[in-house]
Amino acid sequence: MKKLNLIFGLPIALLVTFTSCGNDNYYYPEAPKVYEEKVVVANRGAGSVSFIDAVTNQVSNVAISGSEPMYVVYVPAKDKIFVGDRAGKKIHIINPQTKAVESSINVGNGVFHMWADGLGKQLWVSNDIDNTISVIDLNTNTVVKTINVGMKPHDVFVTKDATKAYVSVFNADAAMPDKVYMYSTSDYSKTGEANVGKDPHLYHLSNTNKLFVACQSGQVYALNGSNLSLISNNAFTGAHGIFPSADLNTVFVTNITGQQLYSINATTGMQNGMPLMALNATPHNIVVNEDGKKMFVTHSGGAATAVSTYTINGTTLTAGTTITAGTNPFGLAYYKREVK
Repeated sequence: MKKLNLIFGLPIALLVTFTSCGNDNYYYPEAPKVYEEKVVVANRGAGSVSFIDAVTNQVSNVAISGSEPMYVVYVPAKDKIFVGDRAGKKIHIINPQTKAVESSINVGNGVFHMWADGLGKQLWVSNDIDNTISVIDLNTNTVVKTINVGMKPHDVFVTKDATKAYVSVFNADAAMPDKVYMYSTSDYSKTGEANVGKDPHLYHLSNTNKLFVACQSGQVYALNGSNLSLISNNAFTGAHGIFPSADLNTVFVTNITGQQLYSINATTGMQNGMPLMALNATPHNIVVNEDGKKMFVTHSGGAATAVSTYTINGTTLTAGTTITAGTNPFGLAYYKREVK
């Protein structure tokens, strides 16, 4: 009987050992997340948008039949790309996963600049032929308000917290200053205005509540975002496209007439160092990637196809390379999204 007990005891010991191993807390590491980073460019003369890989600079193009793409906005909260089509009087909605147009929204006549808030609530679109703003509810993708501006609207910027919108307007009298209007996003009432230079473009910094206004007539204003009172006004020839650094301490501005790029201190409004010569003529609009180390600039014109890149090191820009997009690249937007 003793021999029999030993024989049966061996498998029992092995079973206990196997079971105890199965109860160990073994860590299975999660697979790393995969992201895609793209710069989307509206090619006004080509009826298309270009998707530029923000890391490799490789390009693919998506045609939108019969369109005249002007500006493009990516809304992270909705994971959608919105393209303003001047010829079609529409905003096209592109799914970034499929790179295809899903649907379109009818807006006003003369689609130009547009901007969405940081919460994904509203998209404001300027229509400079019928002098209106189309306000789109991004939860329903419908126009909920058409604002009669009374003057020709141009650039538009909605604050990150979705409480205010700023619209730059052109004065029909070339001898008179252009203006910036401030609106409430809740009742769409105009709550303020300020005189600025000619051909103004806008960017609001959420950390300091400063509205920077780059005017092609040769000035960059900083206005108080609450009441549009003047904080500073400094001379910058041909100031046009505007976008901040990732830390919001620097504002980058194109000199559209002088083929230069400015680096501006966001506190003082003064230039950091000397302007950098852009890689191509007519530097127009700017965007900066998420880590704040790379800048993309469109170069517009009837036969133009260039988008240039620059390395950002603090307040300093270094020229990179030229990418070929579609004809007359105009507005652009950057996004980084998780790839499922």
